[in-house]
Amino acid sequence: MPGVHSKFGFKVEELKPKKGGKRVKGSSIPLILPNDLQYNASTGRVETVQGERRESAQIVPEALELLEGIEEPVSVISICGPCRTGKSYILSRLLGTADAFALGHRMSPHTFGIWMGTKVLRGKDFTIVLLDTEGIDAPGASAGQDASILVLTILLSSKLIYNSQNVPYKGDLEKMQCFVNLADEISVKRGKKSGVSAFREFFPDFLWLLRDVSLNMEDENGREMDPTEYLVTKDVGQAILASFSSIECATLERPSGDTTIMTNIAQHTNSLNPKFTKGVDELIESLLQKARAKRGYNKGSTVNGLALSIMTKQYVEAVNDPNSIPALDNTWKNTVEVMWGKAIEKAVMEYKHQMQDRVAKATGNGQVPLEETASDGTLFYSSQPTLIDLHNQQFEEVKDKLIRRVGHLGTSAEDLGHGNRTVVDRLEKRLIQREARTEYNAIRSDVTGGELLHFIQQNEETSKIFCQKLSERLLVTVRKRVDFPAKDYDYSELEMEVCRAQQQYKKKARGPQKWVVLQEMTKNCEQLKAEFKKIEEHHKKLMLARQKAKDAERRAKEREEQLQQLRQQAQDMSRAQREILQKLEEQHKKMMEEVQQEAQEQREQKFQELVVELVGEIMKQEMEELLSKLRELLLKCVLEAQQHELDVTRQELESLRKAIDDLPSTPSASSADDGCIIS
Repeated sequence: MPGVHSKFGFKVEELKPKKGGKRVKGSSIPLILPNDLQYNASTGRVETVQGERRESAQIVPEALELLEGIEEPVSVISICGPCRTGKSYILSRLLGTADAFALGHRMSPHTFGIWMGTKVLRGKDFTIVLLDTEGIDAPGASAGQDASILVLTILLSSKLIYNSQNVPYKGDLEKMQCFVNLADEISVKRGKKSGVSAFREFFPDFLWLLRDVSLNMEDENGREMDPTEYLVTKDVGQAILASFSSIECATLERPSGDTTIMTNIAQHTNSLNPKFTKGVDELIESLLQKARAKRGYNKGSTVNGLALSIMTKQYVEAVNDPNSIPALDNTWKNTVEVMWGKAIEKAVMEYKHQMQDRVAKATGNGQVPLEETASDGTLFYSSQPTLIDLHNQQFEEVKDKLIRRVGHLGTSAEDLGHGNRTVVDRLEKRLIQREARTEYNAIRSDVTGGELLHFIQQNEETSKIFCQKLSERLLVTVRKRVDFPAKDYDYSELEMEVCRAQQQYKKKARGPQKWVVLQEMTKNCEQLKAEFKKIEEHHKKLMLARQKAKDAERRAKEREEQLQQLRQQAQDMSRAQREILQKLEEQHKKMMEEVQQEAQEQREQKFQELVVELVGEIMKQEMEELLSKLRELLLKCVLEAQQHELDVTRQELESLRKAIDDLPSTPSASSADDGCIIS
C-alpha cells in the first residue's frame, strides 16, 4: 500500500495537535457526535451521557484542533450508507491498514456521528482527510437525525462514497430519497430556495460502492455494462445525478464466505477473497488518482483544514437549529471572514516579529536610529534603510504570505483593487493608520495608529536619546571653555567652536528627533554664549577694579615716598639749624675770647662790648626760641599735610576694597553646569 501512496504523490502522516496540546489517542477521533455521547480525550473513548436523549449534534474540540493544523487545502473523502456494510474497512485500507477506523463486530453499529482519521494522506497540493459516518437506519437514530448526518457529510466532503450491499433495489431507492430531499435541507444562497440542480457545482463527487456483488451487470438487451453506466441508467442514478456533478459506481465482491473471517476481517486480511482484495486495491488507486481539493463557494476557491473546521462549526449550528437551513453562500462568507481574521492576525504577528528583527539589524540593536523616510535622511547614511523602507519590505512579505494563505479562498492578486474591505486593505489598516496630512512633518504627522506607530515611537525615542548624547558629547569642550576660560580665549573663538559643534551635529545626527534636539542644542549654545559673555564682562570689570586698586596702591606709595621726603627735608632743616646755632656759639665764644683778650686794651669799649654781649645773648635766646618755634611750626605743618594725604589715600584704598568686594565673584563650574545641562 505505501507504494500506491507514493505512486500518486501521497504519504501517510499523523496529525499533530497545536503546540502545547495533548496527543490524541487512537487512529481515529469523533468530529461530530450526538449530544447523548461525549468524547473522553484522556482515554480516547466515547462515553454515554447519562440522562440525555439524542436530539442534536455537537463538535469535538480535539478533532477541530487537529483539522486547524492543516494549512494546505484538503480533500475530504467520506463514506456513508447503511450500517454494518463495511464502511470503516474501506477508509482504513486507504491509510494502508485494516483497522484505522474501528470496525464493528456485533449487530449494533460501532460508529456514531462522524469520525475523522488521525492520520492523513499528505500530497504536494492538498491533504486527504478521511471521514467515517454513522450508518443510515442505525438503531436509536431517527430519519431526521440520519438526514442531519448525511447533510453534514455532504457539506464537508469533496468525495462522497455511498456504501451499500448488492445492486440497488427498491429499498435502496427509499434510503436514497434523502438525497432527493436535499433541496429542503440546504440552501445555496441564504434566504432563497434552491433547486436540486443548483447544488451540482458545490456538492462533492459521488461514488456508489456496491458490496458483495459477483454478477455481471447487463442492460435489457444483455449487453455487459460497467457499474457507472449501469447506475446512470437507473432511476436512482438519475436522481443522484441531478444533485451531484459527477457520479461513479464501483463494485466489490464478498470478502469471504467464511463466517469466522467475516466476523473480523481485519484479523484475516491474508485470508480474504483475492478478487475482493484486488477490487479494494483498484478502488484505492482510483480514489487517490481522482482526489481533488475541496471547493469553496467562490469560483477557484479551495478549503484548507482551518476553513473546514470553521465550516463544520457553522454547519452543526445550522443543523441543530430547527429554524435554520445551512446556506452555502453565508457559511462560506462567514468562513472567509474568520479565515481572513485569523490570517491577518498571523500576518500581524509575523510583521511585528520580523520587523523587530529588521529594525534591530539596521540599527545595531537600537544603537543608531533610522530616518523615517528618504526625505528625512542625509547622503552620509544612504546605505542605511529608512524605517518606511523596512515597513514596505516587511509589508510586501507578509502581504504575499497572506495572499498565499487566503488564496485558496478565492482571493487573488487581481482582487486586491476591488473595494476597501479586501484582506490586504484590512491588513494594511492593522499595520498603519493614517490621517490627512495638513503640513509636512515627516511621516509621523499622519500615522495615528497600527503596528507601525509602535516602531515609529520606538525609533523616535531612540533618535532622541542618540541625538541628545551626540549633542552633549559635542558640547563638552564648549562647556569646559565656558567653565574654565583660558587667558587669551575670547567670545569670537567660542562662537567658532559652537558653530563647529552644530555642523558636526547636523552631519552625525540621525532620526526624526534630530531637528527637535537641534533646537534644544541651539538653545543651550545660546545660553553658553550668554553665560560666557557675562563671565567675560565680569572678568573685564574685575580686571578694571584690580587695575584701579593697583593704581591706588601706587599713588599711596608715591605719597608715602613724598611724605618720607618731607620728613627727611624737615630733619635736614633741623640739622642745618643746629649747625647754624653751633657756629653762632663758636663765633660768640671766639668773640668772647677776643673781648677778654682785648679787655684790658679796650677798657673804654668794655661797656660797649658788654652791651654787645648782652645784645648777643638776648639775640641768641630770641634766635633759639624763634628757631625752635619755627622748627615746631614747620614740623607741624609738614606732619599735618602728610597726615591729610595719608587719610585721603586710606579713604580711597578703603573705597576700592569695598568696590572689589561688591563685584560678583567668578561663577563656579557647578553653577555653569546648572545652566547648561541639555535636557
